[in-house]
Amino acid sequence: MAELLQQRFCNAGEWTSLRQQCACSLSSRWFHPFNVALKRRSQSSGILGVGHSQPRQSFELRAYAKRVSEVEVDKQARTAVVVGGGWAGFGAAHALTKLGFSVTVLDASPSPGGLSTGFRTAQGRPVEAGIKGFWWQYHNIYSLLKEVNVVWPFTDWTMSSFYSPEGIQVEAPVFNELPRLPTPLGSFLYTSPYFRNLSVVDRLTALPLIQALLEFDADEETYAKYDAMTARELFRKAGVSAKLYRDFLQPILLVTLFAPGEQLSAAAALGALYYYVLAHQADFDVCWCKGSVAEAIFKPWLDTLNSQGCRMLGNNRVVDVIYEEESNKITGIIAMDGSGERTVYEADVVVFAVGVQAMQRIVASSPALAGREEFAGISNLGTVDVLATRLWLDRRVPLKNPSNVLAGFEPTTGATLFNLNALQVLIKLTISTK
Repeated sequence: MAELLQQRFCNAGEWTSLRQQCACSLSSRWFHPFNVALKRRSQSSGILGVGHSQPRQSFELRAYAKRVSEVEVDKQARTAVVVGGGWAGFGAAHALTKLGFSVTVLDASPSPGGLSTGFRTAQGRPVEAGIKGFWWQYHNIYSLLKEVNVVWPFTDWTMSSFYSPEGIQVEAPVFNELPRLPTPLGSFLYTSPYFRNLSVVDRLTALPLIQALLEFDADEETYAKYDAMTARELFRKAGVSAKLYRDFLQPILLVTLFAPGEQLSAAAALGALYYYVLAHQADFDVCWCKGSVAEAIFKPWLDTLNSQGCRMLGNNRVVDVIYEEESNKITGIIAMDGSGERTVYEADVVVFAVGVQAMQRIVASSPALAGREEFAGISNLGTVDVLATRLWLDRRVPLKNPSNVLAGFEPTTGATLFNLNALQVLIKLTISTK
């Protein structure tokens, strides 16, 4: 979940800086991304908040950007352990290493990469758990790849299609190639020619949502008001037409927050819509990795971290922490490898950068963490199941666009469909040689 949230909700340029502040300024405190990056919100009942938290546990992400030179670092704290080898873990390790820490990253998986971990089939085909999009506003990631001298791994910006059982409903153009207009005017005008069945009248019923988008995060009280209602309720009160909700808004929520509007807080839905659609005209533009993310991005990134003295230890599952009650500090991590052998890793700084289920297991096995309210509350968080399937067909199936959103085929369920022949160079090379 930490990885998911940083990808979806950190402002451009703030991801690495957020990790720097979290990792380095809390050497004498308990730390988990939820404590710093996630701010507890209202006690809403029965509504999923940002990150799909369970009832009475909705959160909002706050990114605090500081330059490395501005971060106050305990000069005596020079050893760090990062738990989790995904995007968040690599980001924390990268920031800590740059600050001069001796960093060890522990991950239960044999290979680094978190959800982006991949493998190759017996035929040499690269496989990973799903496909990750890289959006226009991911400037932090693009800058990072230049910093570590990664060969540019991305496609050009691509159009996307939204499908219902009736066929294509709308296509998303490449907005950064079009004249820039004030938001949301540009999004409205430039998508108009691509709607197949949704009338202008239906689309105009979204206009009352602009007020909600402008005010929902103005202060705690206002956020609590929107957090206490479902997204579906907000859309209905605003006068959004049933067709606009069914054919456009619902699919966006299903593939960005992985839940239908009746299960999401209005605040969570507004946050996603603002970040992906309305903050800037080009924010819905997306490109894709031309190969496996694990091979094209994480492997060279790992090589850079290793060259700077960072240790990346896979197949090490964290089972407990070493807690000094007198100083109220975590001074180490206990991890167990595949053979069952336990090792203690002493640390001045500990960063947990794992998903919800992994963090729940760590807390359950650690009395020191389970006894803390901020960690015990993690047990109330829920997750959403996502199934990724990769198919090799015996003939080409033409698709208008390489990335596609599917909704309306099953209640409360959305999906994405990618033509990897068009996106991934290695796949195209394999196909072209046959």
